[in-house]
Amino acid sequence: MGKAIVAIVGRPNVGKSTLFNRIIKKRRAVIEDFPGVTRDRLYGEATWEGKSFLVVDTGGFQHEADGEFAGEVKKQLLIAVEEAYIVLLLLDGESGLLPLDTELIAELRKYGKRVFYAVNKIDGPNKEKKLLNDFYSLGVDIFPVSALSGHGFEELMEAMSPLLTTGEEEKSEYPRIATVGRPNVGKSTLVNSLLGKERMIVSSTPGTTRDAVDSVCSYYKKKYIIIDTAGIRRKGKMAQTVERYSFMRTLRNVEDCDIALIVLDASEGVVELDQKIAGAVIAAKKGAVIIYNKWDLVNKDSLSIDDVKEQIYEKLWFMRHVPILTISALSKQRMTKVFSLIDKIIAESSKRITTHNLNTFMRKVLSMQEPPMYRSRRVKIYYITQVKTAPPGFTIFTNQKDGITEQYKRFLEKQLREHFKFEGAPIEIYVRQRKQRDIDKKRN
Repeated sequence: MGKAIVAIVGRPNVGKSTLFNRIIKKRRAVIEDFPGVTRDRLYGEATWEGKSFLVVDTGGFQHEADGEFAGEVKKQLLIAVEEAYIVLLLLDGESGLLPLDTELIAELRKYGKRVFYAVNKIDGPNKEKKLLNDFYSLGVDIFPVSALSGHGFEELMEAMSPLLTTGEEEKSEYPRIATVGRPNVGKSTLVNSLLGKERMIVSSTPGTTRDAVDSVCSYYKKKYIIIDTAGIRRKGKMAQTVERYSFMRTLRNVEDCDIALIVLDASEGVVELDQKIAGAVIAAKKGAVIIYNKWDLVNKDSLSIDDVKEQIYEKLWFMRHVPILTISALSKQRMTKVFSLIDKIIAESSKRITTHNLNTFMRKVLSMQEPPMYRSRRVKIYYITQVKTAPPGFTIFTNQKDGITEQYKRFLEKQLREHFKFEGAPIEIYVRQRKQRDIDKKRN
């Protein structure tokens, strides 16, 4: 039996995201005082009394005529209910039982799931007496809670506890793949195409995805965790708090991922913001693939693929080691090649070079170009060794640590890539200072 899934559902702005964050003990869901912030399903791992389970935060249930995304949000919410083992219906104690709550309860009854009814914004016994009368008419057990203060939270979790999965679960070893890029470049369409099912809300309106959403994807019996992140906007366009949270979380997802799929819009080319996003991936030392999406919209009579790739590398000159894949996520053109590139980069990142081969390589490099003089002294490199993988890390031992400049380290990285590839994988170079007599002693 896998982990139990608990889906939190309810009207907009009843406190679902606040409760989600309390259960997983992290601030992952975007919380705001206006409705409709959470549109997609957001997954998180949680534990209670040694039992591990998954929690799903869903978009607010509303009438389809109430907004552009209402129908899609409802669809995603019901998919989450279908996947769930436990449904946690959150109601608003301050606004009372509304017709929309009754409509949602009727929808839930069609699925035959175990439903727990929690009334939020009840922060003490006095409010319980005053605000719960409406809800007793439902004829079910009611759990008064305050998602914000934690009042009644333990009682709710104790009631659900017997239905949660018991036993130890192995930590997922699946590679984490984050899709990053500007709004409306096709990240959610790309994720849906990779998954082979409709998982994300897709719209031509920029900024549809505000939360990062995780999905498990299978391809030829291999599994990957695909993260659809919020589109990164220019800072001037992130005045609203919700945009700022999404931007911060996107950067955190870059930090947490193994490989970033940097999605570009082929119909617009590489713009300044694309350069900044790519720079964030490089700064985080992550493996990467450049996804040139909407390739079907490009006039291919005047430009070859090689010409296009060179244009991209001119703008992203710091990513010449990263492969470029031209695709159309909408028509699924060349989509399966994404997985083969991911596998290749994982293998490249895990590659280990023997110390003997590295020092043979180092002698050739030094014959081409030695480090510049430092304080009128010659800078020597005694030897190099690989100290880690994923990402590959190399330590060079020298007599003048400060004499190894960033420019020379970039030169070394370029030579390492020419000799040993490491396509799409970051390389880290560390410098340690040793005296010649210590090196000779170690060799002897």
